[in-house]
Amino acid sequence: MKQSIPLPVLERLSILYTVLERLEKEGRTAVSSAELGRIMNVTPHTIRKDINYFGQAGSESGYSVSTLRNTLEKGLRFDVSRKACIVGLGRMGLALMNFSGFKDSNIRIEAGFDSNINRLETLKTDIELYPAYEIPEVVKRKSIELGVITVPPEAAQQTADKLIQGGIKGIINFAPVIIQCDNPAIAIRNFYVLEEFRILSALIQI
Repeated sequence: MKQSIPLPVLERLSILYTVLERLEKEGRTAVSSAELGRIMNVTPHTIRKDINYFGQAGSESGYSVSTLRNTLEKGLRFDVSRKACIVGLGRMGLALMNFSGFKDSNIRIEAGFDSNINRLETLKTDIELYPAYEIPEVVKRKSIELGVITVPPEAAQQTADKLIQGGIKGIINFAPVIIQCDNPAIAIRNFYVLEEFRILSALIQI
């Protein structure tokens, strides 16, 4: 990307890409910024301004769905295959590991980790499973770039440290704690379900 894209813009562009994928599957060839704005609950001006980060002039009349999707795919590097791993193979971890959406994406789940050896021995999956203490070695050996943490909160920071030690580049953390990292080059997304409910609760009172 020629210029740094602010996080809120990046989030909207990622949603836009998903919308364009769906429209393309439906056989749509063109879409206006007004329609995209309605779908995404933002203004058409915001849509055009976001797209301008890739040097495409804003259009009120419409965009080619396939051309715009390809532009975002290359500009956001969604065309690059990324290896990922999941740490914590409880219900949430297993649900993510079996998520069918990965099949049509650039994300490849290469490994699963858990501290419970007995659990590893009973799970049925085509994905290679390892004890948690092997995280640094496996992440480095398999060149895994992205990690997902679904462990109890007291184990989250230690898990993140092991992933970072292995050379991970990005982490999605579902544990209800804020992961600390001194390296600004490592992207971390902390997602706490209860916090999202609290935000919704506050929004509906306004």
